[in-house]
Amino acid sequence: MISIFFVPGMFGSTVEYILREFSDNFLDPALVLTCGLQPDGSVHGFQKSWHPLNMSAYKQDVDAEIATPIYPTRDGTLLKILEVYPFKSPSINVLMYADSLRSAELNLLFQYHKIAEGEKHQLGLETFAIGNERDIVKWNSEYTHWSQMQPWEWREWMSLFYTTYVQQWINSQHEVPDTFLKISTTELLFQTKDTVTRIFDFCNVLAAGNIDLFIKEWVEKQQYVINEFNLLDDICNNTINNIAFSWEELNIVAAAIVQQRLRSLGYEIRCDGLNTFPVSSTTLYSLLETG
Repeated sequence: MISIFFVPGMFGSTVEYILREFSDNFLDPALVLTCGLQPDGSVHGFQKSWHPLNMSAYKQDVDAEIATPIYPTRDGTLLKILEVYPFKSPSINVLMYADSLRSAELNLLFQYHKIAEGEKHQLGLETFAIGNERDIVKWNSEYTHWSQMQPWEWREWMSLFYTTYVQQWINSQHEVPDTFLKISTTELLFQTKDTVTRIFDFCNVLAAGNIDLFIKEWVEKQQYVINEFNLLDDICNNTINNIAFSWEELNIVAAAIVQQRLRSLGYEIRCDGLNTFPVSSTTLYSLLETG
């Protein structure tokens, strides 16, 4: 069994899809691999072989060619998952992880665009609330659910909490045995062909089909998120230097990242009631305070 451990947004589905679609090694007739790349750059349209989302999933007997376990779950850390994981012998294990805080922030944007936004939850943000509900409802004693928060409250909350939360995504590389193949999301994004080759070699799989064309198309369809990520740097740099700069309205996750980055540079935003985030550096600069 090949196991691909990943955080939502870190391309675990893409890795399974590539292994199945572009090799002759996996022939599970129950899996339909006709989805291809979705408009948002994901491959979420195919049935995964075994995709455990919580700790109770590990109580069942597993007979799968490829597994794609999520970490952390609502009820378990990666270390807790590894304690009960039904490894087959011999097993082939791949870990997808974030190699830095910036890489984790990039993954937050991928989560937003490919999971939260697509699920059409209220605010499209259920995926970020999972596991953090108690902190959210403490924001206001009258709240009973995260969806009651005003946009400025949700943005402020996320900007305060995510740097601690994503440490699990970064620390995971040190929590798995050295027998794991460890792949950072930035490697897959920016060194795609070489990284896919490493995965195929590690999994003892021979490539087949027009994988080069798929890689080219996949890379192109991730670029809109990378562009947004780079825009956040421009927003912060131009704002703290009071250089005129404007942008299209940010989604609430991107705005929370801007708020945290400014905080890390020593600036707080006067955000009470700021339900509509600014779209110009001059307006945002006027809301900054230091100390």
